[in-house]
Amino acid sequence: MNYMTHTIEPWMPVGATKPKDDIAKIARRQGWKTIEIERATQETVADNLTPHLTPSDLVVHQFPSYLPLEFEENFRNAVQQTGAKFIILIHDFEPLRLSERQNSEREYNLLKRSDGLVVHTAEMAEALAIPIPTFVLGLFDYLTDAKIPDRKLTQDLIFAGTLTKAIWLKNFTLPIKVFGNLPRKWSSDELAPTLKLQDILPQDTAPAELPNGIGLVWDTDSSENTHYYAYQQLNSPHKLSLYLAAELPVILPSFSPFAPFITSHKLGTTLDTLTQLPLTFDYDPALGKKVGQALRSGGNTITLLQKIETFYL
Repeated sequence: MNYMTHTIEPWMPVGATKPKDDIAKIARRQGWKTIEIERATQETVADNLTPHLTPSDLVVHQFPSYLPLEFEENFRNAVQQTGAKFIILIHDFEPLRLSERQNSEREYNLLKRSDGLVVHTAEMAEALAIPIPTFVLGLFDYLTDAKIPDRKLTQDLIFAGTLTKAIWLKNFTLPIKVFGNLPRKWSSDELAPTLKLQDILPQDTAPAELPNGIGLVWDTDSSENTHYYAYQQLNSPHKLSLYLAAELPVILPSFSPFAPFITSHKLGTTLDTLTQLPLTFDYDPALGKKVGQALRSGGNTITLLQKIETFYL
């Protein structure tokens, strides 16, 4: 039997749990069972589950659960003691994003002592350099049943996501619609009048509710202790999946692992710095629709799960 963990986090901001929710849902559709982890109580069905696990079982753990590291280690040990395989599916790996991370060595050891690893990109796999079986997800899927409107190409800039990693917005003078909450430390007086702050969209219908425009993917460091900017060389931004699921063209960093895919498929364009905006871009609506439909139906995750099953059978 195959199992996928799903951390229950009812107090998280709108949209924050969407990637994990979707992977758990897609896994269930593929016949996998769900191991729910209650973040509030640190309770898991693992205690009742592990006596029934066998060496032919797989447990894919969506990491991080944002529970104490001791929980992650104990959970891995409990699964592996049954002979079942324990595979970590990385959503974010903080030692790559934050400098002087206190528990970095333990977090790396958590990965090394697992039986397999799912990373965003080949670049992330190379940066981690963990010598265990490693699988690449690529773009995160974005499930939605909402009907995507017929799109009209415009040069209107759109940004959706966490503003904490987008401090460039404070000095951005081009017209842009921003879907997100203003961080507590920010003042609305700091924002340029060309920035139109919009309410966060419901996560399950956001692709259909985004207006026409071009989605911008760009992070900057909020302090000397963060590596958000460099992390873009390794990760798969969920906002990129949102824009593509919405069948919108995108602009992303030229150093992103997805830059060649976007330009070769005429799904938008890339830039080296924000000073290059505005940019012209190529967009193929037919390819945009095809990619959007695949992400909305869970195609990448299905392929990943099939690869994992085939490898460990």
